[in-house]
Amino acid sequence: MICKTIAMLFLAGCLAVSVDAFGISSFGKAHTEPPKPTTTTPSPARPCSRQAECAGISSSSCVRTHYDAITRCLCGDNLPPVNGQCEAQTKALYHVCANSDECNDGLICLTPNITGSAPSHLRVHSPQEKICLCDTENGYREREHTCNDADILKTSMFAVIIVSMLRKIITN
Repeated sequence: MICKTIAMLFLAGCLAVSVDAFGISSFGKAHTEPPKPTTTTPSPARPCSRQAECAGISSSSCVRTHYDAITRCLCGDNLPPVNGQCEAQTKALYHVCANSDECNDGLICLTPNITGSAPSHLRVHSPQEKICLCDTENGYREREHTCNDADILKTSMFAVIIVSMLRKIITN
């Protein structure tokens, strides 16, 4: 009986070692790790100092974003072009446009007032070029290279508070 038990333990040990030699543990799992996916980071967009420098990249504009102090040739969604092409359908703040339909919500296509005191990121455009700017007539204001509708948001929050208070009064 003892010999039988020792023989079984020996046989189990040999099987575990031989199976492990083939890359499989005693629990049936392989000791190999799956290949790690390759990570690709988009190459930074080309720096520019004038809109004309971006002419070779269709639908790109020489713009500055809130996360980068350098003006670059970026697509309408503020991402770098891929293989010299832009796929963005609409354009963000400061991008060159022909009409307001090309601009994101809250933006309109206008000729900027570029004077000697204009910020450097606006001086990349010629005085005749139209760019997407905040729609100030509808409450959008420019702040830190983005448009926000803080006035509209404040009004909406005020309305929510009033409605909540009225609802509480009516239910009591």
